[in-house]
Amino acid sequence: MTRTNPDVIIIRGAPGSGKTQASKCLATHFQKSVRIEVDTLRAMVISVEWSNQDEHINILSLTIGLVIGFHRLGYGPIIVVDTFSGNKLSKFIADISLMNNNLEIRSFALVTAPEVLRVRVEDRPTGQFKDLDICIKLNSDVIKHLQPLEQIIDNTELTPVETVEVILEQHLGFSNALPARERSSLGVREFKR
Repeated sequence: MTRTNPDVIIIRGAPGSGKTQASKCLATHFQKSVRIEVDTLRAMVISVEWSNQDEHINILSLTIGLVIGFHRLGYGPIIVVDTFSGNKLSKFIADISLMNNNLEIRSFALVTAPEVLRVRVEDRPTGQFKDLDICIKLNSDVIKHLQPLEQIIDNTELTPVETVEVILEQHLGFSNALPARERSSLGVREFKR
């Protein structure tokens, strides 16, 4: 069977869950990939209000335009990185599909054990989001808002490279990621939807 790359790969999870590092590592596996971090776009707004959900939704709309534009130019997969709290992911996917319903979209939700997330958030550099209570809530909300066919990865004990190996091998069909003895120990968890 021939493996084809998805057009869009979504990496989501709470701040501190490892989205950025995993997406950077993932992008290196594709010759023409593009990585869009929604927070980077939001930071371009001089007066950004990080808690303003309407502003976040507006930037997600801008992101959709970028995804469609990069795809038209022949880039892919386009890796989109965001928290996608609440129902934002379902709306994002629906809005992309309205513009191009032929795109293959794969979504991966990263979750981390609260005690590990706490350490990761505390260790984040100055200037990054560090409200631990919100991070823990968003982490637990990931499971509550899973999308159909979305894959959840518990990366509590995984490095970003190992997280990407799980994505590549177990979900995108790459077969050369890790030795067999290490595959079964990686953090893929099944959750009932």
